[in-house]
Amino acid sequence: MKNIDAIFDYITNKITLSYIKNCINNNNYIGVDATEIENTFNIVRNNASTILNQLVKQDKLIKINSRPVSFFPKQILIDCNLINENESNIIYSLEKFRNCIYSINNPSINNNSTIKKDPFNQLIGSHSSLLTQIEQAKAALMYPPKGLHTLLLGESGVGKSTFALAMYQYAKINKKLDEKVYPIVSFNCSDYFNNPQLLLSQLFGHVKGSFTGANCDKDGLVSKANGGILFLDEVHRLPSDGQEMLFSLIDKGEYHRLGESNCTHKSNVMIIAATTEDPHKSLLSTFLRRIPVIITLPPFRKKSIQEKMEVIETLFYYECTNLNKEIKISPEVLKALALYPFKIGNIGQLKSEVKLICAKSFLNHLKNNSTITIEFKMLSEDIIDFVFSNSEIKNEDKSYLEMFKNYLVLSPGNYKIFHPEKINDNIYKKITYYVSKYKKSNLSKEEIDSKIDNIIKDHFKNMLNKINVKNINKTALYKIVPEEVVNTSIELISIAEKELHTSLNPKFIFAFAFHINSLLQRIREGEPVVNSNLLKARLSHPNEYNASKVLVKKISDKFGVIVPEDEKGFLSILLANNKIDTCTNSNIPIIILCHGNSTASSMADVANKLLNSDIIKAIDMPLDANIQDIYTKFKSTAVAVNKGHGILVAVDMGSLCNFGTNLEKETGIKVRTLCNISTLILLEALRKVMYNNEDLDTICDSLSSNSSSFTLKPIKKPKAILTLCVTGQGGGMIAKKILLDNLSEEYKKHIKILATNYSEVKNNIKNFTNRYHIIACVGSINPNLNIPYFPINKILNNSFKEEFTKFLDTKFKKDEFNKNGEKENSKSVYELSKEMLEEYLKFVNPKIAISNIKKFIIKLGLDDSYNNKNNIMDLMLHMGCMLDRCIHGDKVKFDNVENFKLNNLEKFMSIKNACNLLQKEYDICINDDEICYIVQVINR
Repeated sequence: MKNIDAIFDYITNKITLSYIKNCINNNNYIGVDATEIENTFNIVRNNASTILNQLVKQDKLIKINSRPVSFFPKQILIDCNLINENESNIIYSLEKFRNCIYSINNPSINNNSTIKKDPFNQLIGSHSSLLTQIEQAKAALMYPPKGLHTLLLGESGVGKSTFALAMYQYAKINKKLDEKVYPIVSFNCSDYFNNPQLLLSQLFGHVKGSFTGANCDKDGLVSKANGGILFLDEVHRLPSDGQEMLFSLIDKGEYHRLGESNCTHKSNVMIIAATTEDPHKSLLSTFLRRIPVIITLPPFRKKSIQEKMEVIETLFYYECTNLNKEIKISPEVLKALALYPFKIGNIGQLKSEVKLICAKSFLNHLKNNSTITIEFKMLSEDIIDFVFSNSEIKNEDKSYLEMFKNYLVLSPGNYKIFHPEKINDNIYKKITYYVSKYKKSNLSKEEIDSKIDNIIKDHFKNMLNKINVKNINKTALYKIVPEEVVNTSIELISIAEKELHTSLNPKFIFAFAFHINSLLQRIREGEPVVNSNLLKARLSHPNEYNASKVLVKKISDKFGVIVPEDEKGFLSILLANNKIDTCTNSNIPIIILCHGNSTASSMADVANKLLNSDIIKAIDMPLDANIQDIYTKFKSTAVAVNKGHGILVAVDMGSLCNFGTNLEKETGIKVRTLCNISTLILLEALRKVMYNNEDLDTICDSLSSNSSSFTLKPIKKPKAILTLCVTGQGGGMIAKKILLDNLSEEYKKHIKILATNYSEVKNNIKNFTNRYHIIACVGSINPNLNIPYFPINKILNNSFKEEFTKFLDTKFKKDEFNKNGEKENSKSVYELSKEMLEEYLKFVNPKIAISNIKKFIIKLGLDDSYNNKNNIMDLMLHMGCMLDRCIHGDKVKFDNVENFKLNNLEKFMSIKNACNLLQKEYDICINDDEICYIVQVINR
């Protein structure tokens, strides 16, 4: 017997239905890989891999792109009616294969000839974040005779009601029942939780006279749900006696109506309950034991970035349909909503946000008869603040979001319409045809190479021209090209941009994903990948060729295939013809100048990062800087970035507003200036420069005409109190909590408490004062900002609430406040520190921590020389928060650590030595950054 036949017999004898089910039940690996064949048949691994791939081509095996690549008998899927017999060269992603395997293990959900319609597929995340939950639900629903009672857990707004309805629809279809014999009855227990009698009456019914208002007998919802499903939302609102009444229904299928003791009623129901609470705390243990299946639905913030974006686009499409009008959504809006961690309402909160901003845009549409356009500035303040303050974005999320560079346009009844067959012509077949044709002519090799080069360029140019990015839903790619190919394409584009130090056309992701998918299909089908002008591509585009070598290796490693050498030529041409130079003539340069040490740099950094750009150049003007020096720097920057179409200058105020006029007179460079610049206006200016392809005057006029919708008007700033500590963690948060606990409700309505760190306030105070009227600072270090300051220890005085209220009422200065006198607290500084830390520390015992910190203070000799009570307390609080951070593994960053160490070397080494006792006591590492902060607190 030949090796190929022996190997096929081995696989089919090993992998049977019973073997598969056993593997699923024990969560074992399914399939055969090349290593197993190598060891079993004592052949080299390359031969084993070749034979397995031959069996795929012969349609005897299917291939699974797992790690390692594995193989599975095709006949099993045919026998289970999961694929048609005439399907050939089947290659599955790991996720798709798992779905098929699950269907094999649950034959009740399969029809005799085709897979039945699955309502769960309508849920976003059915093949990703909800895959396990759906498997649990299906198993619970189909368990004989009526299914298993189920409890759905999850935060408010995660979609528990929607999931329960999908469960009902699935059971109805697969049990071949209609609503009359298999009803679903929903009841929200919170609707009547203040009236337990009425609640139980709604559920179980009542007899006449059972309570005041019970004028006749009435059946309850349990009776109406007989034969079907009873969905109890917010089940934790069900009183204990109500839960006990369900015991009999669950155990025996019997219940009593309210006020009825002798007569029992029958009801055959499956209960699906839902709660936002911890079931072990909110439900009776006896009730909980009777619910065998518990399904937890993930919150929105834990979904993948792709899934979040699909949810967001779907919600916008619902609004588009409701309004029956086209909607344009800014890419910054999509990114902000995808990144914002909705913690309270989840998808429900997201839905409300989408409705609100659509309503704002619709109002603008009615007033101005304009297109319904959703802009970044329409988002809620919390989301805008989050975007501006959040600098940590996962690399994979950032790569995905870079796809969204243009407005998403949605039209009623035209969502996710995309026809790849119209643009996905096969370049390989085209080249093969023309190479054969030209070789029969009298053309020289150089002429053939040139013609083939032009064919490749024209092919991809036409491909991109047929793609209308504005009218396409980016996530539609996942419906057309395998998700693994799309994600890999995004990753490869990011790698290429870094290798080439440039940006690529936003449309390029579509053409590139189709090309990679076509390449993989061709390799798997054994068809040649021929590019006769490889040498020319290598010589004409050397940088792109080197980048292509990196991409080819990535493709080979990712998909376990051997990519032919000629493919590097294709990729070189692709990359060379899709680059975007961020300083090309189409991108008008932007220069921002602002007063302050880093105001302009901070604003430019936010805008550039959000739109993945480096177009904006920033020039900071410290308050003590010479105006002529700043102008000279501005002039040299302007000359360097000028590309002949003018420069857009953004300034905050004062003499900077004249810089543009002076530059235009001296150099002849056309300049338009935006005064009173804000981050939102800068963001809008950058977006227009990058994507609108308009001239300088048009861009500037549009920004000026819309300035009223930004922040050019004088705005009454909300009042705020800053709570500070050196790291931004610990002391500042404690001070904020205590202030919130002590301030009256009236003050809390009108004063915002902002917890931040010393460096941020010291270096960027303008960022705070631009948005808030800062009336006081509370912290462990005085930032010396000419703002009333109160040490953190002061807020523990018994008289603090009264005195601080007086300060808020009259806006006393710090020295006036101190004249009022303070009632000294009789407790020691260590007792006060312990009490304060007890309420806020999570990972250390405050009593033991205070004792250890006291040893640290004594070792440093601060108990005598550092004997000021307030200073000791500040140090104790800082050290307590530091220990909490180190134990939990949270790290802080200190700017210019090495310079600070050199300037404070003796004190740094002394403190580092003293920290050894804390490191041994808690088995932690206190790094140099933390030690620098301790030095800074002591130096205060």
